[in-house]
Amino acid sequence: MKTLQFTLIFLMTWLHCAALFGQKDSIFDQGEYRNYIVHLPKNYKSSTRYPLILNLHGLNSNAAQQQAYSQFDKIADTANFIVVYPNAVGGSWSFAGDKDVNFLSHLVDSLKKDYSINNSLFATGMSMGGFMSYRLACAIPLNAIGVVSGNMSTNLQNNCPLPTGLPVIHFHGTTDPLVNYNGTFGISPVETTIKWWVDRNKCTKTPIITPIPNINANDGSTVEQYFYRNGTNKSEVIFYKITNGGHTWPGAPTNLPFGNTNQDLNASQLIWAFFKRYSSTTVTSVEDLKKMKSIQVFPNPAQEQINIQFPEPGAGASAELFLYNSFGQLVLRQRSEGTQAPISIRVSGFPKGVYFLYIKTEKQQLYHQKIVIGLK
Repeated sequence: MKTLQFTLIFLMTWLHCAALFGQKDSIFDQGEYRNYIVHLPKNYKSSTRYPLILNLHGLNSNAAQQQAYSQFDKIADTANFIVVYPNAVGGSWSFAGDKDVNFLSHLVDSLKKDYSINNSLFATGMSMGGFMSYRLACAIPLNAIGVVSGNMSTNLQNNCPLPTGLPVIHFHGTTDPLVNYNGTFGISPVETTIKWWVDRNKCTKTPIITPIPNINANDGSTVEQYFYRNGTNKSEVIFYKITNGGHTWPGAPTNLPFGNTNQDLNASQLIWAFFKRYSSTTVTSVEDLKKMKSIQVFPNPAQEQINIQFPEPGAGASAELFLYNSFGQLVLRQRSEGTQAPISIRVSGFPKGVYFLYIKTEKQQLYHQKIVIGLK
């Protein structure tokens, strides 16, 4: 990373004067205090469980600047999710060793104790924060990630134990002066990184390419969307190629000194729309938990497959099934077209351990069951 000389310094007065809303807090982690800003949606209730988004700043930036620049708070207020902006030590995320991975993992654990958070965890970031999002994806369970003007080192690609099926959305300008679109020493070209994720997720290799309407002819840039679908666990990879775009966040204020800021897109809105598709919708409140019924799953423990029998005739028609591992990571999501017959799911390829099955039917009936796979 030393060869990648990029600095995201916000010089604009508006960033220093922006009215920011959020709780500033800290945790004592690995021998030092690490601070962050957490923003709760306006109608936050402790009886409701919310998705959590980690929003990571760039090099030599900080949590407050990323909060103002990405403007995620106002989306969180209407879409009902919690967003946290952690601070790196000295403005720089650490990729060597696991210090910052551990910090962010410990931060999530701490937030779950203080706030009402469901099983949906996402990471997004700008520039070095995008690099850190990719690093985090290779270390802890996430539902999806979003990267703006960041990339992934070849070393990380060669040493990423991540299982297949992690959804990714990525935005990058072709004339980015700091994180080169064509790559640099130790950093893949952006399109190579996208291909790596497409291959890892086993998505359809030929993308659906959609030109984005050039609604702002004065921003000096145009956009194409590359959509790779049908990946493992219904994962997708979406890449927004911003021709003549700079080292900027699409839809953000345009007076950064790092090239054109595209105004045909709002990256924050698109990132949340993408995350929402992979957010847990099975349990949202204490009332939902009270309504949940146990469902018959056999055999349990299971070795090869599990069979699901609904207690009510026809309840399995158009039901949505979610299977989580013991880390809270969504490992399977599918829609069932079954009726009264048991629904079968192959589990022979899953790692041994304890899993949690949640089912939501078309009639809003909720079911759950703990499952043991591969163990006797």
